[in-house]
Amino acid sequence: MAKRRRMIIALAFFFSISAASAKAASAAPADKAALKLVQTIALPEVDGRIDHIAIDVKRQRAFLAALAKNTIEVVDLRAGLVVHTLSGFAKPQGVLYVPKFNELIVASGADGSVKTLDGTKLTLIRMASVSLGADAIGYDPWSKEIYVGSGGADANKEQGDLTIFNAATGAQVAAVTTDAHAGGSVVEGPGGRVFVLVPEKAEVLVLNRKTRTQVAKWTIPGIQKDVAIALDGKSGRLFLGVRTPASIVVLDSNSGAVIASVATVATLDGLSFDSTTHRIYTSGAEGFVDVTQQVDADHYERIAHIPTGPLARTSVFVPEWHRLYVAVPRDQERSAELRVFEAVP
Repeated sequence: MAKRRRMIIALAFFFSISAASAKAASAAPADKAALKLVQTIALPEVDGRIDHIAIDVKRQRAFLAALAKNTIEVVDLRAGLVVHTLSGFAKPQGVLYVPKFNELIVASGADGSVKTLDGTKLTLIRMASVSLGADAIGYDPWSKEIYVGSGGADANKEQGDLTIFNAATGAQVAAVTTDAHAGGSVVEGPGGRVFVLVPEKAEVLVLNRKTRTQVAKWTIPGIQKDVAIALDGKSGRLFLGVRTPASIVVLDSNSGAVIASVATVATLDGLSFDSTTHRIYTSGAEGFVDVTQQVDADHYERIAHIPTGPLARTSVFVPEWHRLYVAVPRDQERSAELRVFEAVP
């Protein structure tokens, strides 16, 4: 009876989200200029899909994982152009810039390599290996550790891997087994926890960041593929970017309980939370960025639906500049681009 009751609750939740998504999709959001396009940077030599983006605030550079080209494109944001193309990667997906060490870290899915480059010379310092399917890289600025998700179906394995490295030395300090491919992660704080996505199982794995051991596992009812994650530590809310149904699911970060859901852009890949304006930015392959306003900890409203370009899945928000960077792949009419949007209060 208990199992049947849980199934009924999960189905009810799924259909409530689906109905809300359909309703929101049919009704245009409020006409609010939440983002303003301020710069468009051409990426003339980039074809195919662009995966994650990292930003070097001090030197005003962007690093884009040109997945199909097997390169990292280095963009000078002041000059507005590509200044370096770094080769030697096999399906680069995860990319992280660590200002503390002036290092660029790249995770490649096709060979499971995790390469660390000198941030100035852009030359290889060291390399580690994880399972195939290496993708998103998380960072703990307090312990100076990085989290690399891999494994699962991408590696022809039933289970996934979350591998933890010391960012200063490159030494592996821990490895955690997950129920499927480990995805993105976010760190709660200096004494808090780490939240890790397991998209194929619609799970959030909760780790003690000091012992690196699992303390909870939340399976989210009624969804498929929670592929992006952000945290509002002040209000205790965890934001999941979900592919099916296309939505932002809001969890209580203490209990894992579902607090709210709001429809958003389809084939989502990018999700960021701006703690200043209390807005969530989501980007997806249908070619839009959605802006969702946090009214309070329990209530959310989509306020803008802004066109970007076909298959523009990935994005990153830079709080220091109040700017959102969106990678737009090439189409028949134009080259690939990095589009820069400024937040409008």
